[in-house]
Amino acid sequence: MNFDNYKKFIDILSQDLDAMFEHQKDYIFCKEGCSHCCEYGEYPFTEIEFNYLTEGFKNLDKKTQNIILDNFKNIKKDEKGYYVCPFLINKKCSVYDNRGIVCRTFGLLNKEADGKVNGPFCGKLGLNYSNVYDKETKELLLDVIEEMQYKNLPRVFNLDINNIRKLDLVKELGIEFGEQKPLEEWLKEYAE
Repeated sequence: MNFDNYKKFIDILSQDLDAMFEHQKDYIFCKEGCSHCCEYGEYPFTEIEFNYLTEGFKNLDKKTQNIILDNFKNIKKDEKGYYVCPFLINKKCSVYDNRGIVCRTFGLLNKEADGKVNGPFCGKLGLNYSNVYDKETKELLLDVIEEMQYKNLPRVFNLDINNIRKLDLVKELGIEFGEQKPLEEWLKEYAE
């Protein structure tokens, strides 16, 4: 599979996301070794994202590939069906450059279909936006934001994959994302 246009898209998207994270740095507490977002999810991937991920997997050494395969075999889901990403090894993504869009966008505030603000779940752990977002009401704490005199206000982004798929750039590059499924389902098919 030729990923040239997808790589161009990811490069441009990554530049935009870097700017978003930089603009929101007062509220973002992600750092190397913090892998909460990889320890609790179902990780929705489109077909092209999964195929790109497997390219990264194929480039890993056999020992790392075997660890990932063992992790996949030993997935333990919670009551919501969430699990630790099998590509997470020692709190690091083993296929970081080939990770999916959900992985790239996690950590920012996102707008839900009903217009409410959706904060990243790591905010419940005292991390991203936890100081300015009420997880119960799904609203920004404007009084706290004003009181703390932040340089930049929190921004709510519209980073749902369905919105990303509609970007002009996607059309210009002729990218077909294909079907979307949880990572585990893609992995089961890949393993067969």
